[in-house]
Amino acid sequence: MLFDPGIIDVFRDALPGLGDFFLLVSQLGSYVFYVVLLLIGYWTFNKRESIILTYVLIVSVLTNYWLKVIIANERPPSSYWFSGADAPSYSTPSGHSQLSASLYGWFAVRIKTWWMALLAFVLTFLIGISRIYLGVHYIGDVLLGWGLGILIVICFYRLEKPAREFFSQYKFEHLLLSVFFIGLLMTLVAALIPPPPNDNFGALGGLTMGLALGLALENRFVGFSVEAPNGQKWRLVLRVVIGLVLVIGVMIGLSPILPSEDLMLRTVRYFLTAITGIFVWPLIFKKVNL
Repeated sequence: MLFDPGIIDVFRDALPGLGDFFLLVSQLGSYVFYVVLLLIGYWTFNKRESIILTYVLIVSVLTNYWLKVIIANERPPSSYWFSGADAPSYSTPSGHSQLSASLYGWFAVRIKTWWMALLAFVLTFLIGISRIYLGVHYIGDVLLGWGLGILIVICFYRLEKPAREFFSQYKFEHLLLSVFFIGLLMTLVAALIPPPPNDNFGALGGLTMGLALGLALENRFVGFSVEAPNGQKWRLVLRVVIGLVLVIGVMIGLSPILPSEDLMLRTVRYFLTAITGIFVWPLIFKKVNL
């Protein structure tokens, strides 16, 4: 039953005519939405919390990718797919479900209010259900994704304090260098094995390495503040708008010469995208006083 595509029809019969709604809901669990959300938080709200949340999501994304490669469970038949639904890679576990449980679950344990807990539950539930309704996941994929996402949140929450005490004996740059080499090693390993359908490890490897190096460079050479210069909030608005245009421009603009189909070229493109958002743009907006 957990991997029976007939459940998709049950959901659609119970909730007729909601395909477009669930397409929109599904975007709240997409990589692009998370990158935008994290960059806005990093540039304008709280650098430290945004960095921690980024690592929560990186661990969630990496575990999801490699579990899909190991399990190698195919998607439901394409005849079930709703028009416009995104369905690269393997099926199990559901990435949207796992990442939404990780992101919104982390918000819930950090903000610690009833409304955030309720919002986290509703969004996580709807995003998971959307993947079944759209026909790109089995109910078993979603349940496993939710479980893994919640488990990652619990582990990070419980281990954050002892981990901070343990890592405090090491230099920040050395820790980031370790993360960089972990990303590089996983990318090299991914180059030796067949990639999942319509996907490869390039984006994840590039973002992991770019995040590590970008944070090290920002910490040493920039050290920007999330506070609005002179208390002028409009500067933060420009910081976000121009920054997102720049980052998305790098990601899309480099795609013709660094296409996604080639693992190493895709890795370089996402590496440069991460460096732009984490280091290059903060260096610029600090110098121009945004």
